[in-house]
Amino acid sequence: MTIRMKTKPENQEKGPDFLANGYVKIGWSKVPDMTNLTKEEIRSKLEDKYGYKGRSLSTNLGTLNTFSKVMKSGDVVLITHDDFVHIGIVGEYLPKKIGIGKWDHRRPCNWKAMVKKSDLKEKVRSLLGNMTTVTKFPSPFITSGIPEILGMKESNEQMELAEFTGTDSEHINSEKINEQQIQALDTSINSDEILSRLELLGTTALGILEEEMKSEDSERRRKAAVDLLSILNNTKRSNENE
Repeated sequence: MTIRMKTKPENQEKGPDFLANGYVKIGWSKVPDMTNLTKEEIRSKLEDKYGYKGRSLSTNLGTLNTFSKVMKSGDVVLITHDDFVHIGIVGEYLPKKIGIGKWDHRRPCNWKAMVKKSDLKEKVRSLLGNMTTVTKFPSPFITSGIPEILGMKESNEQMELAEFTGTDSEHINSEKINEQQIQALDTSINSDEILSRLELLGTTALGILEEEMKSEDSERRRKAAVDLLSILNNTKRSNENE
């Protein structure tokens, strides 16, 4: 998963410190360690400590839940500083008590690259303009162009997809997926477990992909297979974190 993060927890610019000391963090220090809190318990803490209601409550709850539970070790994080975009790989959520009733919510981050905004794909640049503290990249990681920037031969998502479909991860590469794997995917779609996940996607989007999978053009079938595999994996991960 790719995440764009702002660098001003509780309105204090921390970008240089993030980069110098290898971490990222969010604010909301009045919320305690979220490691064992459910989403509803986090909601209750936000209402009690900050008085959030309605949309404000939903937005801030989404941020805290994403940072503490949805994000995983190995996910990619982007921050902007001094007109550059810094790309890092985060570790586990590591909260720390910093005072009476106050907590520091952070994750270690191994910064891998610094690039100009113009070096990124348009849909990634659009992500950088989002105003929320933590924003997930909505498209599959393999389409972001970031693996190429980092010199990654495979992403974690690609390896997970290989396990999900029972194929060798080497061959999940979007450029190498072949007819045998497409047929295997087509067969797997018949399982009740996967169909239940696909119900979350919406019939229109799913219908388009299914039509592409039937195309006589092998390149169109390959691209549809890659997209469908990525969507299935993202849906699986989302369901696991609900």
